[in-house]
Amino acid sequence: MLILNILGGLGVFLYGLKLMSDTLQKISSSKLRSFFNKFTKNKLIGIGLGAVVTSILQSSSATSVILVGFANAGVIKLTQCISIIFGANIGTTITAQIIAFKSSSLALPLIGISALFLLLSKKPKTRQIGELLLGLGLLFLGLKLMGSYLKPLKEIPLFSELFVSFGTNPLLGILVGTLVTMVLQSSSATTGMIIALASMDAINFQSAFALELGGNIGTTITAQIASINTNITARRTAWAHTLFNVIGATYMLMLFYIKVHGQPIFLHLINVCTPGNVFAGENLARHIANAHTVFNVFNAVIMFPFIDKLAKLTHYIVPDDDTQVQAKSYIDARFSTSPPISLMQARKELTQMNHHVHQLTTTAYIKLLGKSKPSLSSQQAEDTEATVNQMHNKLTQFLVALNVDILTESQHIKSNKLIHTTGHLERVGDYATTIIKRIDDQNIQLPESLTRIIEPLFDKIEHQHQLIDQILLGQPTTKNSETLNQRAIELEQMLRREHLSTMRTKKLSTQQGLAIVGLIHNLERISSHLKQAAQSIPYTQHASYVDVETD
Repeated sequence: MLILNILGGLGVFLYGLKLMSDTLQKISSSKLRSFFNKFTKNKLIGIGLGAVVTSILQSSSATSVILVGFANAGVIKLTQCISIIFGANIGTTITAQIIAFKSSSLALPLIGISALFLLLSKKPKTRQIGELLLGLGLLFLGLKLMGSYLKPLKEIPLFSELFVSFGTNPLLGILVGTLVTMVLQSSSATTGMIIALASMDAINFQSAFALELGGNIGTTITAQIASINTNITARRTAWAHTLFNVIGATYMLMLFYIKVHGQPIFLHLINVCTPGNVFAGENLARHIANAHTVFNVFNAVIMFPFIDKLAKLTHYIVPDDDTQVQAKSYIDARFSTSPPISLMQARKELTQMNHHVHQLTTTAYIKLLGKSKPSLSSQQAEDTEATVNQMHNKLTQFLVALNVDILTESQHIKSNKLIHTTGHLERVGDYATTIIKRIDDQNIQLPESLTRIIEPLFDKIEHQHQLIDQILLGQPTTKNSETLNQRAIELEQMLRREHLSTMRTKKLSTQQGLAIVGLIHNLERISSHLKQAAQSIPYTQHASYVDVETD
């Protein structure tokens, strides 16, 4: 029964932590995530950004998953990821600082106040404040419950000796801390348990710090799991996170055996900087929190000059594979819990889809003119259309499923717009393939008077494809959408008039004339759907196609 009660307290703590983290993600603007690519050209700024973002999200695991998603989509470099990881390790220590305030007496008042916000208010922002307070209250309540139910363990000799051994054998403490955190997938939960044990004098400062070092290593399991079946950069990002914490824990383990006044030198430093003599059992929770923060800051400072070396080290762990086939899809359903990443991945997938559709329209154009050999054979064109259809189905299913996890109304709108975009591109592929098949099946030869108009029309279609890419990638557009569309309409009208003139002069048979009417209709539909595809794409700032809120 005691074990179940401890697990119950841990469950309340973990749920409170998750609720608080999820609510902070709702409150925080998606602009914050977009800064990853904009500001991390400077590694020092990247560290600061990682610390800020993780402090807001209350989870280094959430930050690492975001980074793996960015790396997998190819929008952020490995060295940029590493600098953010350094900062994320600093930012995650804010949870320990909150817990160390010994605010368990505030648990029930916070839950009570949160109930008022949740029950009496219908405004989303007010309810989010209620959810944040509820998460914080549950976190404190879970900590209090764990402390009360862990207390009897102190009286059991086996557990008492085990806790003491973590201090005398810090390697054992690191291993236990690692395993516990890997199971819980939350270093904050491990820190909460450590502080709960410390509050009842079950462990001393040395044991607590050894467990914390293990927690730092164990928390990297989340990024490792997220990187499974991703590209090389994403896997190297996960390994950089692991290496950073393992290297830090290794040299800190060595410092355990360098002592000042009989105490490990690093822990002695924390004792000097924090009120109370921790080695006499005073203010232990605050010392644990400060040790956690100072260690991660210290580790970032030590490792900062070696970011490039750390990146190279990951190349040995995850070597380049010349035989590896580039992933055909950028979307990954595992990141659906982070809508900004998923929307970014959908945009990148759409650029790939636009590329395939562009191949089809180009082939249709060359077939119409009949002056050169197209890049795609008829069979290749059919295969490319099948690929476009598969991408359309996969993207649509991905975005529809994403709507379940969407956090904001703005993200709902963007997801729906991308669904429309993929539909328009799929239709363009259908019409282009129809042109290719009809020319092959009916052996249509266009009069020169028509080809002279088709050439500039396809030039405008080419520009429409480029415009779609620029909008998807968040790049400054070099083409004016309205001007392109107006000119395309004018050319379509000219094409129809010229075709009617050709028919009246009987330069074409009725059968040929009807076939060309169908081709002209398909050309008009291609231009129209490309126009609508460009207009459907939600606007983003910056050059990285990272989803950015503009409302």
